[in-house]
Amino acid sequence: MHSYVMEAIGAFFLVLVFGFTGDPLAIGLTLMALVYVGSRVSGAHYNPAVSLAFFLKRRLSGAEFAGYLIAQLFGAFLAAAAIFFLSTSVFYIEPPATTNLYQQVFAEVVFTFIFVLVMLTLALTKSFRKSSLSGLAVGLAFGGMLMVATPVSGGILNPATSIGTASFDLINGGNSIIHSLLYTLAPLTGGALAAFAFSYFHRSEF
Repeated sequence: MHSYVMEAIGAFFLVLVFGFTGDPLAIGLTLMALVYVGSRVSGAHYNPAVSLAFFLKRRLSGAEFAGYLIAQLFGAFLAAAAIFFLSTSVFYIEPPATTNLYQQVFAEVVFTFIFVLVMLTLALTKSFRKSSLSGLAVGLAFGGMLMVATPVSGGILNPATSIGTASFDLINGGNSIIHSLLYTLAPLTGGALAAFAFSYFHRSEF
C-alpha cells in the first residue's frame, strides 16, 4: 500500500506541474525531486510506461502492476481536479495541429523508449543501482525528452497524464478523451521496447 500511495502522490504532482506550467524543465526538476522522495518506497515510476517495463522485467507482479496503474491514474485524476479547483479551468491535452498522427506516434514511442531505458539502466544495473545521482539523471532525461517531443506530439510520454486529465475533462463535458489512445498506446509501446532493449544490452547484469 505504501508503494501505491507514493505512486499516486508522484503522478499527482507531475500532472499538477504539467498543467500549470507545461515547462519541460520544471517537470523534469519536479520528477527529479520525486525520484529522491519515492525511489526507496515504490521505485518512483509515476508512469504506466515505466511500470510496464518493470513488469516485463519481472520486477513487478501482475497484481503490483495493476495496483501501480490504478494509483498513477488516480493521482493524475486528482491533479486535474486540483487544477480545476485552483484555476476554474479544465486542463486537457491535445496534440499539435502542426504535425500529423504518424509524427506524433513516432515521437511518443521513441522519446518514451529513451526515457524508460534510462530508468531501467539506473535502477537495475549494478554500476548505477545505488548511485546518488539517479534522480538528477532521471529528471534531466525526462525534461530533455519533453523539450524535443513537445513541438511534435505535445510531449506527454506518460499515459497517466493523458487518461487522468481526459477523464476529468470528460466528466465536465469535454472530448479530449479521443486523444488518449495516442497518448496511451504509443508510450506503452515505447516502454515495452525499452524493456526488450535493456535485456539485449545488459544480459550480463543478471
